Amino acid sequence: MSGARLAAHAVRLLGPVEGPVAIAVPPRLGAHLGTHLSAAAEGDVPTAAVVAFLGSAPGPAKRQALLAALRNRLPVGAPIVLLDHSQPRAPWRRAIGALHLAARGLWPSRARYPAARELAALGFTVERLRLACGERAQLVVARRPAP
Repeated sequence: MSGARLAAHAVRLLGPVEGPVAIAVPPRLGAHLGTHLSAAAEGDVPTAAVVAFLGSAPGPAKRQALLAALRNRLPVGAPIVLLDHSQPRAPWRRAIGALHLAARGLWPSRARYPAARELAALGFTVERLRLACGERAQLVVARRPAP
């Protein structure tokens, strides 16, 4: 799936937002998101967030630190869309997914990271999990709950 289509999916899942959006994605995807969303500056209070760990393998500590920092910046009820790798269920799709990951220098186990559970463990309320790109990408929609 192209970056433009993936960005369009993320924007659609985010829903209508008024105000700046915290964007923590690879540069190419960020360029596509920038055409649809107003990026929040460092000091701004974002009204929503989009995070993508596609094509990278940050360890759990880095992932959780980034997500916790976003949780602390977001107002109550603000949505977050997380894009991450996923392991397809069908064996032939799983093989193709493993090849895509290998081309990026990532192990097939990278596709088994439990992104939705990670958000829930950090206190977000997970609303929806969608699969895209032949089930090779997961798009998780969550919200920051009241404290």
